[in-house]
Amino acid sequence: MPIADKFRKAVGLFVVMPEQEQTPAPLNFSDPQPASAPSAEMSDLDRKLADIEKRSQAIAAGVPGATPPPLPQTVEQLVRQSDGPNLDEIKVSSEETSGALLPDGTVDVQAIYAGAKLPTVTFGAEQTRELLGKLPGGLSLDMQRQMVAATLTTIGATMGASAETIVADASRKLAALASYTADLQKVTSERVSYAQAEIEALQARIAEQQAIIASTQQQLTTAQAQCEAEADKIDDILEFFSLDTGPSKYAA
Repeated sequence: MPIADKFRKAVGLFVVMPEQEQTPAPLNFSDPQPASAPSAEMSDLDRKLADIEKRSQAIAAGVPGATPPPLPQTVEQLVRQSDGPNLDEIKVSSEETSGALLPDGTVDVQAIYAGAKLPTVTFGAEQTRELLGKLPGGLSLDMQRQMVAATLTTIGATMGASAETIVADASRKLAALASYTADLQKVTSERVSYAQAEIEALQARIAEQQAIIASTQQQLTTAQAQCEAEADKIDDILEFFSLDTGPSKYAA
């Protein structure tokens, strides 16, 4: 899927942030937990939606103490509530970020993020990717989310990390990549169009010069034939008045 399509998809994703009602145990990577069977449980999303429905019904029925459920938010809405640019404000010029494209053809994504002037975060998308890579294999998605939530709760106070800051950081970086590649494609298209126009102009000049060469060579061939014919006539006259024996029809 192209980066632009990934970005458009990401903007509309709904995110339900976990409520901080209890502090889960921190994640211990040295003691892998056994994998749970996801088929025997409700998915994390199903539970959240069921909880939202249950609380909404309780509030509608006037149940005392009923608290409104956290409403799902799109990624775009969540980013607007965080510090930093909105997704539609992130623009990256490929020419101004020329250092992102290295001589060996590789791309320095950090240069792209710097060109987008994204806010610096202590624990963002890259650190979360490393965290997910350390999770024990075979865990259900629900268990993975619970373990990551526990870790974020533990390090959140010191590193300022939360699901909100990670989602905002990841979506802004995706927006920067989408903007960079779109601008790079535009600049490349313009350069290719210019080069193709130059090639067409050169090809036209080449065709013109080739026509001149062909015409000149034809003129030479015609001139040589006419001169040789005239030379034969003159040679006949010379042979007529000479005693030399030669190819002239007047030769003995």
